[in-house]
Amino acid sequence: MPTLRNVDKRPYPGFVKAFGHNGYFKSLKGIVHFYNTRDIKPVCANPFTREADALAQGCWPVAEVQANVNDTELGNLGLTDAEENAIVAFLKTLSDGYVP
Repeated sequence: MPTLRNVDKRPYPGFVKAFGHNGYFKSLKGIVHFYNTRDIKPVCANPFTREADALAQGCWPVAEVQANVNDTELGNLGLTDAEENAIVAFLKTLSDGYVP
């Protein structure tokens, strides 16, 4: 299992990172918001809706494999937008100056 060390480190400023087991999420804010709201937002009409479009439409695509969904600890955390932003800010502090 990967760690969160350097979770936001990028080789150059415009580099787009991919998060999640399938790389669906392109931002830390997106994946944190997903974990917070997955179970309270409607399912997107298109199962191939991109993250940016899902955020704009206020929906989430259906899970690829429903049996893998953690439905006891995630999905309806009740976090405010400010709390989500605080988690993202914390995650960004886990990036250090290590260079191999």
